[in-house]
Amino acid sequence: MVKREMQDHLLHLCKGFPIITITGPRQSGKTTLAKMTFPDYYYLDLENLNTRRAAKEDPSSLFANKQANYIVDEFQYAPELLSTIKSISDEVQKETQFILTGSNQFTLMKDISQSLAGRSAIMELLPFSLQEAYPKEKQSLNTCIFRGFYPRLLVHNIEPTVFYDSYIRTYLQRDIRLLSNIQNLDDFTRFLSLCAGRTGSLLNKESLANEIGVDSKTIGNWLSVLQTSYIIYLLKPWQKNISKRLIKSPKLYFYDTGLACNLLQIRNETDLANHPLRGNLFETFILSEVLKFFHNRCIQPPLSFYRESNGTEIDLLIEKGNLIYPLEIKSASVINNSFYRNILKLSKSNLPLGKARIVYGGNQTWENDICKHIGWQDLSSSLTLL
Repeated sequence: MVKREMQDHLLHLCKGFPIITITGPRQSGKTTLAKMTFPDYYYLDLENLNTRRAAKEDPSSLFANKQANYIVDEFQYAPELLSTIKSISDEVQKETQFILTGSNQFTLMKDISQSLAGRSAIMELLPFSLQEAYPKEKQSLNTCIFRGFYPRLLVHNIEPTVFYDSYIRTYLQRDIRLLSNIQNLDDFTRFLSLCAGRTGSLLNKESLANEIGVDSKTIGNWLSVLQTSYIIYLLKPWQKNISKRLIKSPKLYFYDTGLACNLLQIRNETDLANHPLRGNLFETFILSEVLKFFHNRCIQPPLSFYRESNGTEIDLLIEKGNLIYPLEIKSASVINNSFYRNILKLSKSNLPLGKARIVYGGNQTWENDICKHIGWQDLSSSLTLL
């Protein structure tokens, strides 16, 4: 089994918390991580109908031994359990007695904030990082983007088209019905594909609404569903500057490039190499890797982007301490002088800037007076040095 980067941080975080909650996309490896980290815990699977029925009808029966430790998997199916867990935790006063996992971001956070306030540490596990997926061998950039990073696909070497077709069908048939009362799955499926075509771009709800033939409110609801189930991530714009020229719309990204490729009907690496959205998919890949870097260390990603109406744009701003580190993302395999343009413009602002980075599709990493140039495979080590 692949040791997850989060595991050591998970063990450290356990100190002082009676409950640990691990959330993230379906099949990101939450159950495996919990079992690897806490192998001696009793395991309760709430996707099992009998266990779920017991959780709803007689929740205390699942925890007959109050002194024991438990992993409760997919607990969003029976939020009624939380009051019982809270009661036992308060009575026993034991560190890390309960490990909860679930795939429904907003519902989980709402239930936890209401029932387990101050008692649970919360962690978000995304699919494999680049280092987890390929710890020993190097892969081509197109292979990484096309295959994506879901653990089951990589560990069992599943054909990406088969895996993602099945993932989408399962997502539509199970998660969507749990999260929202969507009447027309055909429209929603088309919406999902249109979102894939906009990964790495500014979100325009009106454009999506016009293409599908629904109102903007419906699009807003559907976007919330995709966020809730960890399909998309909305990167917020920088808003701490009083300039009226700053763009206020977020940018839309998919958490996993393999899923986005499948929705775009990219069926192999050759298709990807020639696809007009390859640059957007590379940007999506880098943004996803940055998100994983922070989540694996139990840090809320301090990320935004900068864009003015006059065209000045920085793909990513990373805040650390009192400094803001600009990061430009370029899919080209060689550095072009034009890549510096927006970095130099931003350097004239009054923002407290650290040294800028350019992450690009090449393999060399070096530094000059303007910025650090980061080959895509060196991104994680570069972030560690921030």
